[in-house]
Amino acid sequence: MIARLLLLGAWILATLSTSAESQTFTPQSSSRLTVSFTTERVGSGRVLVYGEVRNGNNSGCERVIVGVEGLDENGRIVSRGRAFVFGVVPSRGSSPFEVRLSSPGSERRYRVEIESFQFVSSGN
Repeated sequence: MIARLLLLGAWILATLSTSAESQTFTPQSSSRLTVSFTTERVGSGRVLVYGEVRNGNNSGCERVIVGVEGLDENGRIVSRGRAFVFGVVPSRGSSPFEVRLSSPGSERRYRVEIESFQFVSSGN
């Protein structure tokens, strides 16, 4: 009987401590962040992808990471790179980026996406 009570007490403590430590995470949507870009072959085996991130939000964004994938004619990824956008992308503004890729030369198109970002804290 005592063993059952101890086991029940341990289970209750484990359940309470798990729920007390849990946190709610609300993902931020990048739907108001857009990317425009241009590609340029730089020598043999290198591609420069440069452009800008535009922010349609009412808050600035920081720690923005842009990911670039070079795709072959079948849509397979043959090159990949990423870069930080320098500084803060201001509200209703834009900031430039540049990614240099090692290229096998078989890319037919490129996919550029926002991998991550964070809204600038208002300090409240």
